[in-house]
Amino acid sequence: MDGYSPIVVKDSDEFFLLDQRKLPSEKLYLRVDTVEDVCKAIKEMVVRGAPLIGITAAFGVYLGIRDAESKDEFLNKLNKSIKCLSKTRPTAVNLFFALDYVKKTIDEFFELLPLEKLIKKTRACGFNLWEEQKAQDRAIGEFGAGFLKGKKRILTHCNTGTLATGGIGTALGIIKTMFKNGEIEIVYVDETRPYLQGARLTAFELKEEGIPYKIITDNSCGMLFRKGLVDAVIVGADRIARNGDTANKIGTYCLAAMSKRHGITFVVAAPESTIDRNIESLNEIPVEERSKDEVLKIAGIQVAPKESDALNFSFDLTDANLIDAIITEKGVYQYPYEF
Repeated sequence: MDGYSPIVVKDSDEFFLLDQRKLPSEKLYLRVDTVEDVCKAIKEMVVRGAPLIGITAAFGVYLGIRDAESKDEFLNKLNKSIKCLSKTRPTAVNLFFALDYVKKTIDEFFELLPLEKLIKKTRACGFNLWEEQKAQDRAIGEFGAGFLKGKKRILTHCNTGTLATGGIGTALGIIKTMFKNGEIEIVYVDETRPYLQGARLTAFELKEEGIPYKIITDNSCGMLFRKGLVDAVIVGADRIARNGDTANKIGTYCLAAMSKRHGITFVVAAPESTIDRNIESLNEIPVEERSKDEVLKIAGIQVAPKESDALNFSFDLTDANLIDAIITEKGVYQYPYEF
């Protein structure tokens, strides 16, 4: 994935986001100058993937406060920036983890540092989260490769790689690590309607890494399992409850239930920051509903009859007892989960 960093920060303090809506056909970076630009970019899925949303949000806070001329103005802009960003994607807990990290950092140093250093400290928060994520991805990859050793035919859903985390990825990071270890025969990539993150982004990353893959429709898993073509399923997560219930891209629950039916190992890979220890179960996880146009149109072209209605849940909820392992940078957790 050399040359495809999802975030670019120049020495001139200019910030650019790789527009993931354009991949793989076009490599386009959008400049973001304000926190409002970042909020819009997250909402409109210029940037996506729970960990990367959090990192981007941290940089968004910095863009919101960097022109403050007094500590009072700094504090006012900080709160406004956090409020704007917190409304962008409600399901992804990494967003709130990142915003809380920035807020706690500023609270710790607010009285100790002059304004100029507070602004620099805010800027550093984004880079700190980014570097931590890269290290977490590597650890997840190693733990996952160890747990899944001998399973060479993997099915994955959505995109959980560099374009979702800024590192090697979570679920896709495991696949990349397994490939390095000579453990991958084939990766089956769910297309992931309606945004096609699998067909566009995961396939793109696998191609760049030289990993063999085949794109499949989202409803193919039953047939693949019945034919014995899959050894394990690896997915990411946007929020994990204390009992292990998981929110992830729509279609994950179907995969988990079908995996259980066929005895296929089903694994969730995510950083510890995705675990929301403040909630007990999936009943407390908010599920984002997005525009019906994403379902009724493909690449902006209307494919459904005019005036059709649609229901577009961006995520679904998977019960913990359907998940064989949850892998984080701290290791492999297995059911029953007690986070």
